Amino acid sequence: MSDEPLPAELERRIQELEQPENQGAGFTGVDWLLLALTGIIGPVLLLLWGW
Repeated sequence: MSDEPLPAELERRIQELEQPENQGAGFTGVDWLLLALTGIIGPVLLLLWGW
């Protein structure tokens, strides 16, 4: 890593995102379902179909 300091704008954005009220809500059940479908179930089905 370099020893150069972060630009002021980047530092400001990081500080904003570290505050809990700016981080947004967690995943919902629908979010987890879509993640599972697109990341696990879909690729498995494509592998089985191509086999």
